[in-house]
Amino acid sequence: MAIDWEECAIEYDRCRARISALLTEADASVVIPTCPEWTVADACAHLAGIPASLLSGDVPGADAQPWVDAGIERRRGRTVESLLDEWAGVTPAFQQMMITGGGRLAGMVLDAVAHEHDLRHALGRPGGRGERGVHVSMDFERLILSGDFKRRGGGSVEVRSADGVWSAGVGEPLVTLDVTGHEHGTWELFRLLGSRRSADQVDGYPWVGSWRDLADGLFHMPLPTTAIDE
Repeated sequence: MAIDWEECAIEYDRCRARISALLTEADASVVIPTCPEWTVADACAHLAGIPASLLSGDVPGADAQPWVDAGIERRRGRTVESLLDEWAGVTPAFQQMMITGGGRLAGMVLDAVAHEHDLRHALGRPGGRGERGVHVSMDFERLILSGDFKRRGGGSVEVRSADGVWSAGVGEPLVTLDVTGHEHGTWELFRLLGSRRSADQVDGYPWVGSWRDLADGLFHMPLPTTAIDE
């Protein structure tokens, strides 16, 4: 499945614009339940800091988390408005990096779209579930799943919405999930596979096969311990 890097860059900026509109007069201190170590301000520092760092030549090591944390810490105490202004300022150049980098950075659209909905959940402002960026991000979810299945030594999954089918792993799928009847099925898959649902919630989806047998391939991060109701 070919991914259009230019479309990724376009959707990244559209997501940035939606987040900027969403956060007008938002409380910077609100904690984000899906990223409980972050406040709204921290999420903005992350979103601005990633492209700013990469454009300056500051790249992560093998373990990216300390690099991510440092970018947030350097922006501690700044207003949400100033962070969003910084993000807007670096985005055009970062979009070019997304396009010309052979896909190496195009996946940052997934990061932005995921955090858009983390912020929407934290602020009680749902929306944007039918945006093209969600569909584009699902293509990167598939790539992440494929890598995780490879590292675990095998397994495969197929998930389906009214918008399409995403398969990851090798061979016939051991687990399938069809949410074509869901109003925003692609968004639901995106949040589910992005580790934004608790195990009890995951049990409630119409799986064919045992998702728990493939959990280390299906979920890139630990699942929340409490339900995330969006």
